[in-house]
Amino acid sequence: MPSKLQRFTDDGWAIWIDGDDKSTIYLNDWMNPKGKNYIDIGIRIYGVGRSSDATVFIPFPIEEKEVQDLSFLLANPSVLRGIFNTHSMDAIKITPYISVLNYEKRTFNLLHLNPDILDFHNVAYGTILTIQLKAVQNQLTSNELYILFRIPHKSLDNLFASRLDVNRSINRLKERISSPLEIRKYGYSIRINEARLLPPEINAIEPLHKQHLRKALVTISLDEAYELNDSNCYRIRRLEPDLYYDYAPTGYNCNNTITYQWVEERPVSVKAHYNFYFAITHSSINKKSLSVYLLVVLLTAVCGNAIYALVSYFAAWLIHLL
Repeated sequence: MPSKLQRFTDDGWAIWIDGDDKSTIYLNDWMNPKGKNYIDIGIRIYGVGRSSDATVFIPFPIEEKEVQDLSFLLANPSVLRGIFNTHSMDAIKITPYISVLNYEKRTFNLLHLNPDILDFHNVAYGTILTIQLKAVQNQLTSNELYILFRIPHKSLDNLFASRLDVNRSINRLKERISSPLEIRKYGYSIRINEARLLPPEINAIEPLHKQHLRKALVTISLDEAYELNDSNCYRIRRLEPDLYYDYAPTGYNCNNTITYQWVEERPVSVKAHYNFYFAITHSSINKKSLSVYLLVVLLTAVCGNAIYALVSYFAAWLIHLL
């Protein structure tokens, strides 16, 4: 039977914006089972004039040096076309903190994450990142603000990491002798503002439980060699390497990559939390397993022929005696 490996990770995020009830959250996973994984976090605030802070609880430890501000990459027209799917868009920097994005007769502000407006605080098993919006209020030209940054996705690194398990290794050896096919199954859950998965320190924060997130969009980019459940997927497309060459994480292979997108929306009157679940499967022929399998088959064939010859010789000898 095939060798099987099953693992699971459950990410509990919390995101709240003081004073705004119509925000949209974007989580974009650059999934790389054989290397480093990254996640882009986007927050689109529609009432930034009433907002003092935007806060994100990241469900694993992050240091300030690991946060990459993506706002400056949006000056590239190809990147803008890839992200916003429009041909007529431009970004104009007006202050060290704010750029203005214009497209399709719409205008909104893009925040540059300068270190002096960021605050990091380790809580439980994760990190709270607070972005001080009040510090840039007098520089805004619109009531709509877009925040975009990237961090290493350490829980996915852990999900895909190789581990040494003696008992599991013995069982896998037995499975490899019977079949060279290796099946790896991974479960991955994203939960946003779901109290049952957040640590007590986060659940004790009152503004979080008053937050009404209007919409959540989750995007996963993954090599086409991996299967991903897409029954409730909003949009599927092949990633455009030419558009994302300067935007994708360093070392990420955009060729043969499929991008999946899910979207959920809630009425503004409802306190929103979101839950997304993904099943990832990868089937392959393990070269070492194939070698062991062929060796066992060969030995079985050789031994079988030898035993057959021995039995035939013994039978002939008995017949000769009789």
